[in-house]
Formats: sequence, structure tokens, C-alpha cells
Amino acid sequence: MLASITRVRRAWVLGSFLLGLLFVAPLGLRAQGLEACGPAPAVKAELDKIPTRQSPTQTDWQFHEQQLAAIQALLKQYPDDLFVERFYISTMYSSEDKDQIIQEFRARYEKAPDDPKWSYLYGQALIGRQSPESIKLFGQALEKAPKFRWPHLSLVTLYKSPVFQNKDQAASHMKAFLDACPESFEGYRTLTRFDDKQLALQGAAKLRPLLQPRTDPEALSAYSTLWSLEFKAHPPSEYDPLRKQVADDLKRIRALNLQDKPEWYEALEEGYKLVNDQKQSDWARDERVTRFPSPWEQRAMSKWWEENKYPASDAPADQKRKFFTDLLKQSAEWVKERPNTTYIWWQRTDAMEHLDDVPPADIIAAVDKGLEVAKANAGPRELGSDDYFSAAEVLSEKHLQPERVVDLAQKGLARFEIESKQINNDLYNTKERLEDVHFYQASQRIYGMKSLTDAYLQLKLADKAQIELAQMEERLQGLKAVAGDKQSRKDQATGQESAYWGLMGRLAELQNRKLDAMAFYENALLERLRARQKPETGVKDELAENAQALWKNLGGTEEGWMVWYGRQANELAQQATLTWEEASLPLPTFELADLQGKSWQVGDLKGKVTFLNFWASW
Repeated sequence: MLASITRVRRAWVLGSFLLGLLFVAPLGLRAQGLEACGPAPAVKAELDKIPTRQSPTQTDWQFHEQQLAAIQALLKQYPDDLFVERFYISTMYSSEDKDQIIQEFRARYEKAPDDPKWSYLYGQALIGRQSPESIKLFGQALEKAPKFRWPHLSLVTLYKSPVFQNKDQAASHMKAFLDACPESFEGYRTLTRFDDKQLALQGAAKLRPLLQPRTDPEALSAYSTLWSLEFKAHPPSEYDPLRKQVADDLKRIRALNLQDKPEWYEALEEGYKLVNDQKQSDWARDERVTRFPSPWEQRAMSKWWEENKYPASDAPADQKRKFFTDLLKQSAEWVKERPNTTYIWWQRTDAMEHLDDVPPADIIAAVDKGLEVAKANAGPRELGSDDYFSAAEVLSEKHLQPERVVDLAQKGLARFEIESKQINNDLYNTKERLEDVHFYQASQRIYGMKSLTDAYLQLKLADKAQIELAQMEERLQGLKAVAGDKQSRKDQATGQESAYWGLMGRLAELQNRKLDAMAFYENALLERLRARQKPETGVKDELAENAQALWKNLGGTEEGWMVWYGRQANELAQQATLTWEEASLPLPTFELADLQGKSWQVGDLKGKVTFLNFWASW
């Protein structure tokens, strides 16, 4: 009997132990996953296979579908893997994709609100849309799993953003992540966003020994991070020893001869630039672009744009004609190599718009192809308003297919109403940026309405043009309201008002109200002068020509026209095109070396007239 009781007790204890394993093991395994600084080797190998480079022959939609199919297959193979889910979220960046991701991860979070993994992943999905909620979710994840690494890095991104900026919090979470994951290249990449020399020095000291024994593509990509940290950590007076160190790195990297890896060329391109060897940097870039082509990068096109500056609207007519003639010729070659790149087709139509000798059939064919390529890139989704407006503008300016312009402009305006309601990235929604966004939206809407009204006037549909102009007048009031005190915005709003009065003049002429038309044309011309906008050189000034023709028809003389308008227009034409606008933002602190090696800081410029030249490699 005693033996039986003992066996029962042992069975009960063993059963209790096994039952405990059923509950404890998943939590333990989950905790280990949360403490991981990177994916498991097998998962990483599969993630590395997911295509991240779009081929020149692929449309945007084809590449999106290819990438999504690969990720979804991996999600089935490794269900609920933290790093696969992170990658999935990071690739879904369009507005429609973002909506889908948020719904998907909200549902998962609501099923397991106490699971720190789903708090973190839902927080990732919300970044840019509901970032305050992301901050709460990341804090919640860390509270439940203090050794969870990745919420720290996400919080760095949030606290380094303009809207949620908090230097102490950003530094604290950056340190927490790097302390926990000293071998994560992602952490060091994030560290480059800090202007703290001590942090940069510490990060570079840890990263360099990690990279030197490695020759894999991920390590090659991390050299740009290393060099960035090293240069951030030192003043310009100490750059020469750093350049020698980079030169040594380049010798070691070059000796690897990894011609089949784009990362190898990228590291060489960046490194040679740092040691001021532009010739070798250009070689690395040319080789990379040739061996690993993409829809967005074409060496011949990049070189042409480097050597040919887009002309200002008042540049000499012969100079503009030469530029746009060459652009039309060059773009014909570019589209052969990049047939699915939409913006090259709009470059072609832009060139055609500025040239008088392009056959109408060629313009229409280019617009057709531009829209066809844009639709292929959009896939089953609706085109963006910019594509509709780009097509409508060139046809409208060339007085071609007004019925089609009506359709394109209406579709563009309908699409724009949807786009304008989409949420902007709330990490960057500062007061100044929101003012710019609201002004841009108000201006773009009027831009589309102008094409629509112009088409109605070409079709002699006075009633429809009148309705559109009444709506445009309301929109103009809104545009002037959001222009604020910024002179460039006020000038742009005045220019839009000038276009409105020009359309009103054409409508009045269509309705045989000549005196009204003359008054409207006068308003248009005076508003254009007030906006300091010069008629574009080499292009027919339809506003002035319409006004002057009606002036003469009403009995006005050439002398009277010159006194009233011509003299003011000539004075404006003599003015230099360079204008200045007072900046309201303080200049950030910096330390830069000039060509003679002298170091300059903000304080050195106080009281001096200073010219700043900004450029961007993209």
C-alpha cells in the first residue's frame, strides 16, 4: 500500500513538473528570443536571400510582389519570429501597406496584450502614424521584459526625431542597446545620428575590431558607419591621420576582390571619397552601377545631370533650347535602358513642353507611355496625383487633347483629395513643416484646377469653366491664409492669383464681355508683377499677348500699353534673379575645416557676412 502511494506521489510530482514545463518553457524560450541581438543563423541566412535590390526591368509593383512573396514564405517557415516580423513591417511603407500592417499587428497585440513581443511589434507598426502610442508600447514591452533589446533602439529613433526630441532619453536608450548588443551593426548605424563626440569615439573603438577580421557583405557595408563615427569623434585638425587609416582599410578591402558583391564597391566608393581620391571613387561607383543596375541609378544619366544644370525660367532662350533639345535626345537613350522608370518619361515630356518643334503625335505618344509605365509601377493601386497632373500639364500647355486633359485633371484632383487626408509622418510634423505641407497641398490643388479650367476654356465650355473658377477663388483665399509671413510663399500665392485672373479674362472673352476681360487681364498682369514673376523666356507669353490683343481691339495704343504695363515689365526683366529671404531658424553648432585646414565654428562667424553652399549627393 505504501509502495502504491509512493508511486502515485512520484507520478503526481512528475506530472506537475511536466505540466510546469508546458507553461514555463514557452516563456523561457520567448525570453531568450527577446534577449537576442540578432536573428538565429538559419533565420538570418533566409532573410539575406530576400531580394532588396530592384532590377532595371522590374516595375515597382513586380518588385514589391516578389519581396512580399519571399517574406510571406519565410513567415510560414518561421512563424512569429521577431526578426522576420520586423523585416516584414519595414518593407510595408506605402500608405496602403501601412494601414494593413497597423490593422494586422493591432489584432495580434489585442489577443496577447501582456506579451512584450507583440507590444514591441505593434509599436513598430505605429511609428510615424501614432508615435506617442509607440512610445507607450515600447515602455510597456521593457517593463514586462527588462532585457528586451530592440525597444531601446526604436525609442532612440523616436527621441531623435524633431517632434519627440529628448537628448537624455535618446542617449540613455542608445547606451542600453549598445551595452546589451555590442556586436550589432544596426546599433552603430543609429549611433551615427548623434552629435556626441564621446559616444562616437566609444562606438568606433568597439566597431573597428569587430570589422577587421570579417569579409562578409554585412561587414563591408558597416565600414561607412565606422568611418562616420571616427570622423565625428575627432576635430578637423585630426582628419589627416584618420584618412591614412581609411587608406589602410581600403587596401585591405580592395585586396578581397569581391567583384560579385555590391557592398564591396559601395565601401570602396565611400572610402576613396574620404581620402579625396575622386577618380577611384568614380571607378567604384561606375563598376557598381554597371554590375548591379537598378531602375533609379544610371551612370550616363547621372553624369549628364551633373554636367547640365536645369535652366532658370528667365535663362536666355537659346541656352534653354539647347538644354531641352539635348535632354530630349539623352532621355530617348535612358528609357531604352530603364523602360519602367516613370520619372524619365516625365523628363521627356518636360523637354517636349519647352520645345516648339516637337510633333504633337510625339508628345501624345510620350504622355501615353509615361502613364502606361506609371500604371505598371502602381500595379492594382490608383495612380498618384502627380502622374495625372504631369500628363495633364504638358497636354494643356501644348493645347492638345483638351477632353483628355479634363479627364486627367479630374482624376488627379480626386486622387489628391485622398492623398491630402493621409497622415504625414508625425516624427517630423513640426510647426514649420506642417505650414509647408498645408501650403503645398493648397497650391497643388489649385495647380490641378488650373489645368482643368484651361481645358474647359479650350473646349469653349464656359459654364463648366465658370463653376471651376468660382471654386478656385475659394481655394485661393485658403492658399493666401496658409502662406503666412514667408515671402516665398506669399509670392507663390500671388502668382497663383495672377493665373486665376488670366483664366477669368479668357472666360470673359469667351462670353464676349470684353471690358470685363480687359479688367481681369489687368489684374492678372499686375499680380504677376507684384509676385516678381518674369514671363518664361523662349515660351509664348499667352497672358500678355491676350491682354495686349484685347487692349488694341478696345482702341488702346502701343504707347499707352508701354506706359501702363510694358515699362514695369521691362524694369522687372532687368532685375537680378537672386533673391534673399531671412531665415528664422538658428544655425546649428558645427566644426568644419576649410581648404587650408583651418577649423571654423559658429562663434567664428558671428558678425560676419557668410555664404553657405549646401549640396546633397542624392
